[in-house]
Amino acid sequence: MTATTDTTDGTGTSTTGPLLQVRDLVKEFELRKSSFRTESRTVQAVSGVSFDINVGEAVSLVGESGCGKSTTARCVLRLIEPSSGSVQFDGVELTDLSGAELRDARRRFQMVFQDPYASLNPRMTVGEIVSEPLLVHGASTQAQAARTAELLEMVQLGADAVDRHPHQFSGGQRQRIGIARALALSPDLIALDEPVSALDVSIQAEIIRLLRHLRDELGLAYLFIAHDLSVVRHLSHRVAVMYLGKIVEMAPVADPYSRPAHPYTKALLSAAPIPDPLIERDRARIVLVGDPPTPTAPPRGCRFRTRCWRAESICAEVEPPLVDVAPGHPVACHFNLWN
Repeated sequence: MTATTDTTDGTGTSTTGPLLQVRDLVKEFELRKSSFRTESRTVQAVSGVSFDINVGEAVSLVGESGCGKSTTARCVLRLIEPSSGSVQFDGVELTDLSGAELRDARRRFQMVFQDPYASLNPRMTVGEIVSEPLLVHGASTQAQAARTAELLEMVQLGADAVDRHPHQFSGGQRQRIGIARALALSPDLIALDEPVSALDVSIQAEIIRLLRHLRDELGLAYLFIAHDLSVVRHLSHRVAVMYLGKIVEMAPVADPYSRPAHPYTKALLSAAPIPDPLIERDRARIVLVGDPPTPTAPPRGCRFRTRCWRAESICAEVEPPLVDVAPGHPVACHFNLWN
């Protein structure tokens, strides 16, 4: 398949059309009755999520743990089956594919997982791990060896890594191995599920620089999952903020940091530390009251209203739609901070 979108305007904005289109994506999990549960329940993990990603564009999904961002990525890549909704990759509806068609489509989108320790088979050498996608898709032994050497160089690992096992590497090096494996089939899109959250801060910076270099060098599109807004600003073109299964704000990367429109986005920014002790000591913090509601029984109306300091009666009665407060900047809030 040939990509329908092959150029951008330099900011990650498509000049022809999106590479990935997600519309009204829903994922629900059934909790059956058990000795601990007297009745079955439905977990609403993802509730009507929609977004696009263009060729060469990095879009980040951010939010606190349990908001549905990782589940969204897994549904998009068909690692788990969505309950409903549409996922189109280069104009092809992925939810309709199965068998050989899905396997062929998966050459063009890959995933890097959060835990660099658990995502690599400890019994395999690095060479076997990186070349496995090539083996699965029928590449010759010679082609596998040449491509593996190229990939290890690309992620800045030495040639001697080929015959070593994952336990002989640090966490950051293991994540580089995972990135090399994801690049093996020359994909157009890579989903990155919190790829630096398990790493030291200095190693995080190295991995982010590597991902930026690969994005620019190879024209990759990223779906970047994170809970730390300070990380995604260095890699993303656009940021989508999720809360309890829904996107509540989506904007070009500079906007949420300079002028957030949704109260939840402002609260997330308030929780992120600033690397200046004087500013950090004196700045006012927004402390959200209470825990996030359970996804088995989300609040009516606005899902954030139970923790929002701007909530009024309409917030409990009418769910706010995503409405543009500026071009390309939709927000789901009756009383957004730009009003």
